[in-house]
Amino acid sequence: MNIVLIHSYIKVREVETYLSEPLGLLCLATYLDKVFKDQVKVSILDLYALGATSPKSVGGGFFCLGIDDENFINEELKKLNPDLIGIHCNFTAYAQDSLELASTVKKYFPNIPIVIGGAHPTIEAYSILQENNSIDYVVKGEGEIILEMLVRALKGEIQIEEVNGLVFRKDNEIVINKPSELIKNLDILPIPSRRYIDMEKYKYFNKEAIWYVRKEPVATIMTSRGCPYNCVFCSTKVVWTRRWRHRRLESVFEEIKMLNEDYGIREFVINDDQFMTRKKRIHQFCDYFIENKMDISFSVDAGISIWLVDKELLVKMKKAGFYSLRFPIESGCKKTLEYVGKPVNLDKAKKLIEEANSLGFWTSSNIIVGFPHETKEEVMESIQYVYDSVLDFTSFLIAKPNAGSDMYEDFKKEGLLEKAVVRGSDFYRSDYDTLTMTAKELTEIVNKAHSAWFTHKFFFFLKPRNFYNYFLPKIKSIEDFRYFLKVCRTMFHRKIKPILLAKIRRK
Repeated sequence: MNIVLIHSYIKVREVETYLSEPLGLLCLATYLDKVFKDQVKVSILDLYALGATSPKSVGGGFFCLGIDDENFINEELKKLNPDLIGIHCNFTAYAQDSLELASTVKKYFPNIPIVIGGAHPTIEAYSILQENNSIDYVVKGEGEIILEMLVRALKGEIQIEEVNGLVFRKDNEIVINKPSELIKNLDILPIPSRRYIDMEKYKYFNKEAIWYVRKEPVATIMTSRGCPYNCVFCSTKVVWTRRWRHRRLESVFEEIKMLNEDYGIREFVINDDQFMTRKKRIHQFCDYFIENKMDISFSVDAGISIWLVDKELLVKMKKAGFYSLRFPIESGCKKTLEYVGKPVNLDKAKKLIEEANSLGFWTSSNIIVGFPHETKEEVMESIQYVYDSVLDFTSFLIAKPNAGSDMYEDFKKEGLLEKAVVRGSDFYRSDYDTLTMTAKELTEIVNKAHSAWFTHKFFFFLKPRNFYNYFLPKIKSIEDFRYFLKVCRTMFHRKIKPILLAKIRRK
């Protein structure tokens, strides 16, 4: 049996939109190979990686990253001779791309079943089947066991009704099977193999997607699934739920060692939704790399939760190879934080950021604006909070209503999603009005906050006290200074230059 999993192209407004390696598909492929061995052959058709380095204008201000050519897709699938085709769709902004791809595939392979999974299909399973005849099955939730059982059903080993977590059509009716249980022990899953994808291309994509990296090449890993918290904008909880589960650290160490030795990876971006949940585990993680003295670095993409760390842990993380800390403050306005649902103490956050800077960490944060009920005054209060802090960098992001999040339902309830979800929507430009501001106003506020940040930090470090306490601790070597210059160049290129060019074009 031949199983082909497809990493779709995406259509976006910003050419410089990069995706990291598709860890979800790698986990699925490696697991199916482990379970079925010679009974199945699993391949990943990576349409994104095959064409993302040559963006193509597709009209309407959009660019296609990846290959969307029907003839090419048809020919590549013919070579792989699939008996089952799986398509991944995680974010609502890219859902239309995945569904469009499914229609293309079904056009040329009408008798081959197509299954789709990810965060968006998990929450929109019924409507996807109702509106898209090209989709045969939808996976709701964590995919490995559900996909295994679907394969067994297609092989005739079990009935399709026995596949928990599956949604499908039968006699022109949509059937929703019982929910699938989460995998209790993640160590039954093998280390995701990178042999299914072109890692050389993802070394480039990762470097561009995760622009703050210190060492290259860089790869992403996951050491746990789920998050016990309930942020209003989070959609991944519909897949992983709020139950936090972790891999054995020995397995994580093995994966890191493999990537370092086989692919030369020197920096690892941890993609967990909540890496810091268990403090003892983080101490053990750091102890291992302090003792082994590997020439590698670490960062945590989702950030370091302020309420889960202290100075003692920060000191150890610095020794282990963590050099940059992102603090997901989300809002500098207490009223907005109550809506977000994140237990951030803003006073403690400022003190912890000061400690992190004094220890030599580069510090950054995420500030999200544009929640449905948020006023302009609350947005400006949030922005002012980080300007009053000692953070080195801040990403000012605009809230995006992804299916599966509580915020998505709030946008719908308030009539703010009366039009279709905007395709290719990114975090630096608003495509949705709120109850108090237009999308244009939000974008202008974020652009102004970004463009003024460099000037603000320049004058901040001109003060001798700030220069001595918050800049010098980071610059202990020539490598440290080179990293500082690299990040400044990238920040200017990615955030400041586009804003300046847009202003010039308007004039």
